[in-house]
Amino acid sequence: MKRYHTISALLLLLSLFALPLGAQRALLKQVRLTINSRDGVFAKGDTIKIYGQLTEQFSKPLTMSIYDGGTRYYGTTKESPVRTPLELTTAPRLIFTAVYQQPKAIMLSVAADEKASSMIGFMVAPEEMRPGYETPADFMAYWDNQKAGLRKSKPEVTLRKMKIADKADAKRFEAYGVEISMPEGNPVRGFLVKPRKAGKGSLPILLNVHSAGVSGAWCHATVENAVGYAKSGNGCIAIDINAHGYPEGLPSEYYVNLEQGELKDYSTRPLVDRESLYFRLMYLREVRALDYVCGLPEWDGRRVLVQGESQGGGQAEAIAGLDSRITAVVANVPALTDLGGILHNRQSGWPAPYEKEAATALGKSILPYFDGALFLQFTKAKLFMVSGMIDETCHPGGVHAAFNASTSPDKQIHPYPYRWHSGTNKPFDKEWDETIGKARRDFINDYLK
Repeated sequence: MKRYHTISALLLLLSLFALPLGAQRALLKQVRLTINSRDGVFAKGDTIKIYGQLTEQFSKPLTMSIYDGGTRYYGTTKESPVRTPLELTTAPRLIFTAVYQQPKAIMLSVAADEKASSMIGFMVAPEEMRPGYETPADFMAYWDNQKAGLRKSKPEVTLRKMKIADKADAKRFEAYGVEISMPEGNPVRGFLVKPRKAGKGSLPILLNVHSAGVSGAWCHATVENAVGYAKSGNGCIAIDINAHGYPEGLPSEYYVNLEQGELKDYSTRPLVDRESLYFRLMYLREVRALDYVCGLPEWDGRRVLVQGESQGGGQAEAIAGLDSRITAVVANVPALTDLGGILHNRQSGWPAPYEKEAATALGKSILPYFDGALFLQFTKAKLFMVSGMIDETCHPGGVHAAFNASTSPDKQIHPYPYRWHSGTNKPFDKEWDETIGKARRDFINDYLK
């Protein structure tokens, strides 16, 4: 079952701590843009119409720019769109119309300066988009070897009983700080929460993974988050792990120092080989976490849902391809996806600075092995994805390319013309929450019942 939905989304629990991976423009609140498609998706040959209007009197000169394939490039095809002067009033005015006969992902920006703009996006025939990279013949062999090496070392597991602040939740759930050793690199670290006195084989699992960064609140696993996730469905085993394996609960200065020191620019370090790419151990920590939590006697032996946004969305795609125990995936505006997008003349997925090496022999020998779009070819898990039509960090064309590459027999994607990387244009927040936000919550809760 494959569905392109015509509704929008708000990722409530999942996006509590999700912020932009890269610089994102400030919203020009005085300009409202609308389009003649609720989800921003068109078929080839459709007429696209975009209207602009002022929401209040505004005296600064405006310019309109069209970005075909992305808003920034780090390779040889850097885009410099033509900026067209634009006059708007408080009455809606048709400012753009076009008909396309080929797949497209286009963003339109109305700006008063370089820092603030109002944006809207649309796609033409997104179902025809494919990942920039072909899947290497030894893709799974490489990862099978990585997992085999991981499992040669028996994990040491340390559990710490944690306090749950809410009294009602404390009566219903038990919480633990969890640390699981790795044969190399930092251990798995996070929090495990499960219903008290659950019977053997009675509970599904929810694995939560995090967005990019080091010191921000959105990077951290917390007991509170894990408790919220454990309430999903009729109650589940929830494990919330940070991406880096650092200890939780230390003073904020510790994480700031990490971000400025040991983990500085972790996502854009020079490409050398597959073994030294930072994301290799990030993915393997997920495998280690899954090995542990699937060994708990309360697991029902059938259902494991993984969820993540941005970098976490890319991790969710990866673990789904790496481990058949994953049976449902929620990947929201996923990073680490379509890393070879520039080969198809669109902005590659984050980490964008790797784009300048994506087409080189070195890039082709490393990046495809970490591309979420390729991992999705190796899972039959149910799939729920979200794409933002004005996402300047994780390009919608690459997200849809990954969705199309997925071999899941039950998958759905939710595009939205007003979705930035970390949220929506404010006038559309309510619609966003009541439509795909609800659809996402229902997907998770229905699956884990």
